[in-house]
Amino acid sequence: MPNEKCPPRIITLLTDFGLQDGFVGVMKGVIAGIAPEARVVDISHDIPPQNIRSAAFLLGASYRFFPRQSIHVVVVDPGVGSDRRGLLVCSKEHYFIGPDNGVLSPILEGALVLSIENPHYRLKWVSATFHGRDIFAPAAAHLAQGCDLDGFGPEISDPIRIVFPEPAATENGIEGEIVYIDRFGNLVTNLTTSHIFPAMETSQGVAVLEDGSEWPLRRTYSEVAAGKPCAVPGGFPALHALLLKSAGK
Repeated sequence: MPNEKCPPRIITLLTDFGLQDGFVGVMKGVIAGIAPEARVVDISHDIPPQNIRSAAFLLGASYRFFPRQSIHVVVVDPGVGSDRRGLLVCSKEHYFIGPDNGVLSPILEGALVLSIENPHYRLKWVSATFHGRDIFAPAAAHLAQGCDLDGFGPEISDPIRIVFPEPAATENGIEGEIVYIDRFGNLVTNLTTSHIFPAMETSQGVAVLEDGSEWPLRRTYSEVAAGKPCAVPGGFPALHALLLKSAGK
């Protein structure tokens, strides 16, 4: 577990709130009122509305680039106001806060999972529609101030988990699935470098999509003509393959 006596000072935010409304700003205001020395960093607020799987993927791809003892707040919460739990997850090096709906799945293995129940670590008035402001932001801010973990609530053993698909070997090669689409239109698969690089050693290496189209495996975008599709090793920690719609960007 992270050192409970050394309060973390970085709080990241990952939501589907967008920036048109004031939701993100209000969460930052709550944090500033409780932990004014904390540094708040935006991972993204453009998760497709209520898309728990996309948020879970991006969390797993992003959190490890932050310093140890960072606090990561994830609010993609279609069940807000229901009896779903709020969670504080403590891994070996980081803390995670968010709803118990599978969005924290990438970091649950081997972690301490607590149900956030202590009213002291939330706002006095809790709405049925904005737990990002009323529960999760205050919990993160109090944690940043160095409060005891056991004060949040009881340990639980049954958090909701999302199971991401695993690549499968077939007679024609390795079969994977698209697990995320970024703003450039890149299709991120669950294939890793161990699947991609052996095929790249031959000129026959291709990614075959479900519609039968074949995209050549390349190391960089520039190895194909502008506007032509290709598959390249991606920049996420597990180095998934990015299937590009266009290499012209």
